[in-house]
Amino acid sequence: MGLLNATTASADGFIKDHGHCLIGDENVLVAFKTVRDWIVFTDWRVIHVDVQGITGSKKEYKTVPYRSINAYSIESAGTFDLDGEIKLFVSGMGMIEFKIGRDSDVTGLQTLMAEKLTR
Repeated sequence: MGLLNATTASADGFIKDHGHCLIGDENVLVAFKTVRDWIVFTDWRVIHVDVQGITGSKKEYKTVPYRSINAYSIESAGTFDLDGEIKLFVSGMGMIEFKIGRDSDVTGLQTLMAEKLTR
């Protein structure tokens, strides 16, 4: 589960490894991490860091401002289904999907997305 699905992670870990992609007073609100990749929800946007290659020296940074998200879906894990999903429907990009682990705070993420998309 933890190898392929993102699990809740510390914002400090993201800032240590990828803090250079944050701007000004931007704060990390929620962070998820797989073995090497990150999915981060900040004050202003969603950032996905895709670490590629054997050495991990190649990285793709994908950023999606909340204003570009038309809709979202958050699915929690079930009894037999050990992972949950986050789906973001992004203008001009289509759907972006992330698998998240059983212990992820889907209630908190639901509240965050509702606040960001209704303002």
